Amino acid sequence: MSDSAERSLTSRLFGWAQRGDGPTGEGRDAGPPVGTKVLAKLLAALAHREAPVVLDLGPVVGSNVSFLGEQLGCRLRVEDLYADIDRLTREQALDTLPTWFEQRFTFEPESADAVLCWDVLDYLDKPAAAVLAAQIVQWLKPGGVVLCFFSTVANPSPTYTRYAIADADHLRHRTSPAAHGRRTVHQNRDIERLFTGLSVTESFLLLNKTREVLLRKKPART
Repeated sequence: MSDSAERSLTSRLFGWAQRGDGPTGEGRDAGPPVGTKVLAKLLAALAHREAPVVLDLGPVVGSNVSFLGEQLGCRLRVEDLYADIDRLTREQALDTLPTWFEQRFTFEPESADAVLCWDVLDYLDKPAAAVLAAQIVQWLKPGGVVLCFFSTVANPSPTYTRYAIADADHLRHRTSPAAHGRRTVHQNRDIERLFTGLSVTESFLLLNKTREVLLRKKPART
């Protein structure tokens, strides 16, 4: 991705942040803030890194831009894969998603300190999820972390959830229409296989039937 396409926390997204929910204004709160256990772990993992690079695979959410900028002083790059999934679904080309993922990104290996996957892997079939996860592992710097949410139950409802950070321990869930529902329920062993080369350092099963997972790449030897 060119520098011009990067989302700068201090300039490009400032206006969106003021509006609170990205350039389209889509999505509405599905209820009160929901507790999260892994976000604080991710913040702690990045706390001592200078200007960490964070890759967000979800849509632009203004409150996330503001929060991450204030907490980490990071460079945030947003790549909305949900939009890609919707477009390919409408074009009846969803089976090309693995090849699309292989060609879409230009990130250098070991260029990201953290990746916010949210629940995008639930909307992929296993071949596409495997390709995306392998690329994420490649992008991570040594010691880098990945945040993922996985539903523990099948849910074919064509709805996305946008995760808006309220604070380090809470997220606002905002729903918006999707071209299709979740396609895969990933078991623990599936998650470990997807992210070969990373270790699951935190895993929490929440009452809302979501498994929050934080994975870490082995630090470089000193």
